[in-house]
Amino acid sequence: MFKKIKLLLLVLVLAISCSRDNQLEGYTRDISGYYYKLLAIGDGNESPLPESVVVLEAVMKTQSDSVFWDTKHDASNGLFISLGSNNIKGSCVNHFLKLVEGDSISFLIKPSVLFREYFDTIVPEFCSKDSLVKFDVCLTQIISRAEYQSLKRTSTGQDEEEDTELQELQIIDCYLLQNYKFVKADGNGIYVLNKTSTNAEKVSAGKKIKIAYQGTFLDGKPVEKTEQILEFIYGTPDQLINGLNIVIGSLKKGETTKIIVPSRLAFGELGSSNGSIPPYTPLVYNIKIIDIK
Repeated sequence: MFKKIKLLLLVLVLAISCSRDNQLEGYTRDISGYYYKLLAIGDGNESPLPESVVVLEAVMKTQSDSVFWDTKHDASNGLFISLGSNNIKGSCVNHFLKLVEGDSISFLIKPSVLFREYFDTIVPEFCSKDSLVKFDVCLTQIISRAEYQSLKRTSTGQDEEEDTELQELQIIDCYLLQNYKFVKADGNGIYVLNKTSTNAEKVSAGKKIKIAYQGTFLDGKPVEKTEQILEFIYGTPDQLINGLNIVIGSLKKGETTKIIVPSRLAFGELGSSNGSIPPYTPLVYNIKIIDIK
């Protein structure tokens, strides 16, 4: 009996090993732990400079090759990566710096790295069991930061001389008038749309908290496809956007709230690093404090 169990375990190990080897076939591992493979060579002449912005056609797939994000459906103008941005630290950038227009490259990346660096979020449920996810890109254009900012202004219908922050506040006011007529901004500029109350422990610095949250745009389109669950030590820098940190600090275990976070407490005048959230974009968040330890 014991020999049969050992044999079964050996077969399972070999099957997993073969599956992983097949997935990594043709890929090279760099010193940062990324796996990459050149798919096609373009006809461009120059590689981007460190201060450039690259425009990519991109497809992201789960380990079972199911597409969960692509520029065709989720970013029709392309995925914009500012190579000098402090928000993108992954070694993918090092590879982008060596490409020319038309080059295509495939990466295999840990889900935790990809979702942190390109979506500013934790790994969603549909990728939670994947050890690696596939990120295929084709570099279509290299532009300057000035050109990038001009494109962003054009895409949001904003002129450089317009007071974009005032326009954002007008959009929020219009939303409130239609949906939450009597809600006003609090002292931080956050709009609390509704809130439940408990007599449980309050969130405080140094406590390990578990939260559930989901963000949407004012038109209801979700920022993340599914609700996010996150555990972290409250007070740890850069875990969440400022607006969420402020509100979470006022909540108790078991409480829920729905809020509007203005862009200055979210992704600001530049938008998110991957271009999925435009500049000066207010966001709606539903938050629940699941546990405090």
